[in-house]
Amino acid sequence: STVAAAVRAEVVAYGMRRATMTSIARRAGLSRATLHRRAGGVRELVLDTLVGAFAETIVQAKATAVEAVGDSASRRVVIVRTVREVLELLWQDSLVEALREHDPELLLPYFVERLGRSQQLLVNGLTAEIAAGQADGSVRQGDPSVLALTVLEALTPFAVGRQLLTDAHPGTSWSGEAAVLVDRY
Repeated sequence: STVAAAVRAEVVAYGMRRATMTSIARRAGLSRATLHRRAGGVRELVLDTLVGAFAETIVQAKATAVEAVGDSASRRVVIVRTVREVLELLWQDSLVEALREHDPELLLPYFVERLGRSQQLLVNGLTAEIAAGQADGSVRQGDPSVLALTVLEALTPFAVGRQLLTDAHPGTSWSGEAAVLVDRY
């Protein structure tokens, strides 16, 4: 949407703390009042845009994974490839990068206190895929939602700490290492 594009452009340019409803409205070609009716403030707009970005990332990653491994691949193979694709896409996402760089305090509660809507999308998708993998025998038994949440928690440092990883070992395929971790789990 034009609002999401405006939010993304504003946060990438200035960070969330310096973004204003007025500047986002101007970028979106809306009045400030119209924008306020859609969302309570900049934080809500940013979080809504982030959820939309995650939803698009999940759909794109799964489609790319299925295309790469084929329709007849086991769910486990699809899960592992999808995880790798999600990480690669998140690392390239300008909004995620801007928030990580300029507004990490916005993200912190979602790592230590509660699941956000974006994380819940990932857990829901993983839960369904894990259940399908259990049905085809390629994923071990256990509560699919517990397994999915464990995978999410294990991968969070990969998603947000890529710079640390690449600084420590440049040239390493960190999405490949994450895929090995998920595959062996």
